[in-house]
Amino acid sequence: MKKMVNVLLACIMVMTLVGCGGESNEHVGEAKTPSGSSVQEGSNYQDVIDNFEEQGFKNIKTKKLDDLITGWITKDGEVEEVSVGGDINYSPDEWVSADTEVIIKYHTFKIEDTESAAKSKVKDNSNAEKPKAESKVKDNSNVEKPEEEILTVENNKELATILSTKDETSPLFKNFAEKYDGRTIEFDGNTAYVSPYRDYKTRFIYLIFAGDYSTTTFSGPEFQFKNVDYYGLHLTGDNIPDPFGAGHNIRITAKVVGFDEDPNFILLEPVSIKMR
Repeated sequence: MKKMVNVLLACIMVMTLVGCGGESNEHVGEAKTPSGSSVQEGSNYQDVIDNFEEQGFKNIKTKKLDDLITGWITKDGEVEEVSVGGDINYSPDEWVSADTEVIIKYHTFKIEDTESAAKSKVKDNSNAEKPKAESKVKDNSNVEKPEEEILTVENNKELATILSTKDETSPLFKNFAEKYDGRTIEFDGNTAYVSPYRDYKTRFIYLIFAGDYSTTTFSGPEFQFKNVDYYGLHLTGDNIPDPFGAGHNIRITAKVVGFDEDPNFILLEPVSIKMR
């Protein structure tokens, strides 16, 4: 009788262990849907990406709706809808395959094609020249300000000098930033380092050096984009990465907006960043 009881207890223990093991493996390779599309609407798209990643989803894609004009009512990066496996009416807290496609549609500004914009300006200027001489002078004075020449190493010796300077504490950097405050510069550089801005998940500080990316050498001053989100970079060119991190060689067009003496940064506001 005692032997039968022991055998029965052993069987119960085996069944319990098998049951527990089956339960722990029940959702292997699956992910759990978070809040529904209507709840995600209005959130920042990067926060929604983080939400789905935390739930275990691996196939997350984004789709831009470049329909913003002012960004006063609908914010840049604001989510329009989310679909899971093509369904925008998916239910929350449901287990699906972790590879199920998630598409997040969000609003942003349309990135203007700089060449088209330049051609449009030229066309407008030619049209403006047709009226009388008096109005022609007036129109030209208004056009000259936004068409101020972009500074490059080819047309500005001071920019060429600071970009080739190896002394990171050179006083030339501050002199340049103060002299050309508000001017637009263009040069080849790289993203040396990227870090979050304060506690934000979608706004960053980008440290920019001149030349190609290297972990051992640098050239020129430390340029900085501060408190900028992904779409504020105005990325162009082929193979645009998302997210945009360190180690990328880029062609930078940016406005000089200040100088930070500690630790010797020239502050820039991105106009366009072209992958190279």
